[in-house]
Amino acid sequence: RSDVSTTVFFSDPDEYDGGELVVEDTYGQRSVKLPAGDAMVYPGTSLHRVNPVTRGVRYGSFFWTHSLVASDERRRLLFELDQQVQQLTLRHPDDASLPALSGVYHNLLRMWSQA
Repeated sequence: RSDVSTTVFFSDPDEYDGGELVVEDTYGQRSVKLPAGDAMVYPGTSLHRVNPVTRGVRYGSFFWTHSLVASDERRRLLFELDQQVQQLTLRHPDDASLPALSGVYHNLLRMWSQA
């Protein structure tokens, strides 16, 4: 399996024109051109492409990661739950329900993980 894709940028954006990484997934379409050393991580099921480079040279690398959670749907649910917990933590850091929600996230992660 290749559950998670990663693209690492080795060239700075001012060294080339074009060459944006375009990722299309359930969260919409994103076009990125990151500084050298930065990486974009996205679902392995995403459609993606690199726009043509019209000036300079774009160096980069990509690789895939095998997740502990095999199901794309379960990974998506964990991601969405984690995003909501983070938002609540920023907006209401003293909310007494946060530890319980975090516990639900971690219990689901343990339950759905494959060793």
